[in-house]
Amino acid sequence: MLGESDEFSEILKTGFPVYLLIAIPLLLVLSPVCPANAAHEFSVYRAQQYSLLGTTYGSKSSIINLEARSLKTWSSRSRHCVFVLMDNFTSEEYEQISAGLGALVLIVPPTPYTQDQQLKMLEIEQTILVSETAIPIYLMNWSPEVKNLMDDLDDSKIIDENASSAAKAFINSVSANGYQIVVSTSKPVLQQNIAISTIQGQLIGYGFQDKLPSILIVAHYDSFGLAPELSYGADSNGSGAALLLVLAKILSRIYAEKNRPKYNVMFILSGGGKLNYLGSKNWIEQEMEKSNTLQDVSFVLCLDSLGTDKNIYAHVSKPPKDDSKMGNFMNELNKNLGENGLKIIHKKINLSSDTLAWEHERYSIKRLPAFTLSSLKSHKSYSRKTILDTSETLDSKIVYRNAQIIAKTLVAHLYDYNTSETPKISIDFESLRSSLDLLVLQPRSPQIIAQKGHPLIENLFSIMSKYLKDVNVSHLTADKVDPQFSFYTVTRANLQVYSVKPAVFDLILTLAIVLYLTIVYFFIQLVPVVYDLYIGTSRPEPIISASKKSNRKEKQR
Repeated sequence: MLGESDEFSEILKTGFPVYLLIAIPLLLVLSPVCPANAAHEFSVYRAQQYSLLGTTYGSKSSIINLEARSLKTWSSRSRHCVFVLMDNFTSEEYEQISAGLGALVLIVPPTPYTQDQQLKMLEIEQTILVSETAIPIYLMNWSPEVKNLMDDLDDSKIIDENASSAAKAFINSVSANGYQIVVSTSKPVLQQNIAISTIQGQLIGYGFQDKLPSILIVAHYDSFGLAPELSYGADSNGSGAALLLVLAKILSRIYAEKNRPKYNVMFILSGGGKLNYLGSKNWIEQEMEKSNTLQDVSFVLCLDSLGTDKNIYAHVSKPPKDDSKMGNFMNELNKNLGENGLKIIHKKINLSSDTLAWEHERYSIKRLPAFTLSSLKSHKSYSRKTILDTSETLDSKIVYRNAQIIAKTLVAHLYDYNTSETPKISIDFESLRSSLDLLVLQPRSPQIIAQKGHPLIENLFSIMSKYLKDVNVSHLTADKVDPQFSFYTVTRANLQVYSVKPAVFDLILTLAIVLYLTIVYFFIQLVPVVYDLYIGTSRPEPIISASKKSNRKEKQR
């Protein structure tokens, strides 16, 4: 009996490949639920990560490998990658997500925007810009594929609040389909060999150069927004920088004549305008050390955001006297603006603050008469630092109109308002458009262009060299011990979306396989025993032949 059971056990071990009973479930567990390529791949743009004056801002992570959830299905108790439209997101919701261990993908909705949409997007952008978080934050442009993904996440039954019972909700969560979000990129590291570039050039007036008063025309050319790769800064400050280039072209023709003005005019395209105007700060310090350029300055004219409104505001730290050079210029500009007029806004410099409001304050601190012309009424306007400031929101006709009025006023001032000597000027609209396109059709966030020899810097240098003299570039590099500013790598990446079952499905599948393996194990162990019992109870008694029975009876006699 024992031999037969051993024989049956041997048949199971050799005749049937028992290892398949274990190998097949293990393969199911280890293999992906959907062994296909990514369902979709999108270009995404990482949020800002930088430090300024010892304070760090932005998102410190870049790698994502999490399950996707919408704003209404994510859980603070789990790690999820939350997808949300920027115009449907509040600061309170951001605080909850950023405090967790997940990730955030903001969808930039398609244009045009309503006023309410724009306000909500600006508010959440500014909230994130002034915060610091450990979770990865990316921005993604809207597309039909993105809309389908968002609809699937919103309709997901992973968390079914409308289920009639807990059992049905559990079944729905197990059977629902989900998405795994993967962003495989390098970890952010500190950028090396960065430099903020400032370009300067000048036009020399009639007379002895060192004896002539100077007028400084300043505009910063960089941009800023939640994502460096999406920061085009069309109005702030592409319009101001383009206007400076147009003024340089117009005045170069006037200064080519024998009867040129008795003023030196210096043009300064500063870098780091969005970093507390560090480019202007560095330029001022260098000039005060090596030359007397700033000894006799009539005024410093800063151009900032002049492409969205016909209203022009003159922001000053100290109101000018009417008979001063700056006062005369403002009075003339007010007259040329006609009905709109020039609106002067006085704001004292807040020396206790780490950041300045306007670029002219860098010069006012050094006791130079300075002011900023802008279409913006307040330095706190969200439009100065936003990804929404694109070429679509810029009105080139308004830039052209403002450029004509400012150029006319400036030329009149250069000739001391002598109408008989003041030449007529005209601005070529196409030339202005060309300067705008050079600036506003590419992102100009500092970490993107803060490299010596960047193509944008080279192009700006080339244009200024055509019209101005003594053009050169100064560079501001961060101190290695105590840097004033620093930037980090990884500004864009590819986001891959995989269609998968939710994590609870994997848990149920694993438990089912464990149960299956347990049954198989006990089946193999108990079958021989059961077989022995069965054979022992059903085996018939042996049959004794008639001859053997007769022999037994004879022996008994």
